[in-house]
Amino acid sequence: MMFKIKLSLLFFLCFSLGWSQLPVKKKTLKVIDFKIIEGDTLKVHWYAAESQNNKSTGTIAFFFGGGWRGGSYIHFQRQASYFSQRGLTTFLFEYRVDNQHNASPVECIKDARSALRFLKQNHSIFNIDPQKIIASGGSAGGHIAAATATLHSINESTDDLSIDPTPAAMVLFNPVFDNGPNGYHGSGVKDWIEKDFQCHCTTYKIRNGKWATLFKAGYKELSPYHNITSKTPPTLVLFGSEDNLVPVETAKRFQKKMKDHNNICQLIIYDGAKHGFFNGVRTTVTEDNAIKAKDFFDTLQASDDFLVDLNFLESNVNVKDYFH
Repeated sequence: MMFKIKLSLLFFLCFSLGWSQLPVKKKTLKVIDFKIIEGDTLKVHWYAAESQNNKSTGTIAFFFGGGWRGGSYIHFQRQASYFSQRGLTTFLFEYRVDNQHNASPVECIKDARSALRFLKQNHSIFNIDPQKIIASGGSAGGHIAAATATLHSINESTDDLSIDPTPAAMVLFNPVFDNGPNGYHGSGVKDWIEKDFQCHCTTYKIRNGKWATLFKAGYKELSPYHNITSKTPPTLVLFGSEDNLVPVETAKRFQKKMKDHNNICQLIIYDGAKHGFFNGVRTTVTEDNAIKAKDFFDTLQASDDFLVDLNFLESNVNVKDYFH
């Protein structure tokens, strides 16, 4: 089922002005190395779950966005802090990106799949249930999160390939999961993308145009949409109707293909929202930023509700109760 979210700003403003989107409880991130590759050390930052017992917990692993070129693990830090309070152990993974490591999306995919293997291999250290790992990410981070469940031919040769990185569920924020001819950016800009790649420009008319030839030649291997099977795990997709980088039609095609394979896929489209709409604000909520603030809370609420439905979380809550 596809849901359309219509903003009710008047109601939201009445109760939210003066509110912030900072967690009520301050928590300290722990950090550990999870992968060393070609001289690069990748770290994972994590919050232990708040739990009333010593049972192993469910887990959510976040991958930041940034077009495979840049970004930071702090992208999803507020979401990670929130879900740790809800009883999940949460992880914010670093991965190689173009600006820092001269990496392509292929290396990004490998690192994401290594990340979930790391969690499964070390589940006893973190007291997590390896059968209850959720992969999440936004934009390019959504692409590599989806890759953990779909792109089985892309692996680091140094990984223990006997460990299947496939997560139990996915929560994807405006993800790039169709890298085919009519996917990322849409079919109307293919000529521009080709010209950008051919000129080897540092500034592209089309964002991330430098990956055009890579995806043109290898999309069947690199595109999560083209690798959906009946074993692809339950997925929540959160998308803006006015996304300027990823056509909303790709989200609808993804959901249809998932359902054609009898998979669970909930798609929520937010009216008027653009790419990155889920990031919210890091200051006090005002009339000027109220829409962004509402999108943050709405997407977090939808994610929580989805995980309750899948029994990763025990009961429904109002996510705003966890923020100032």
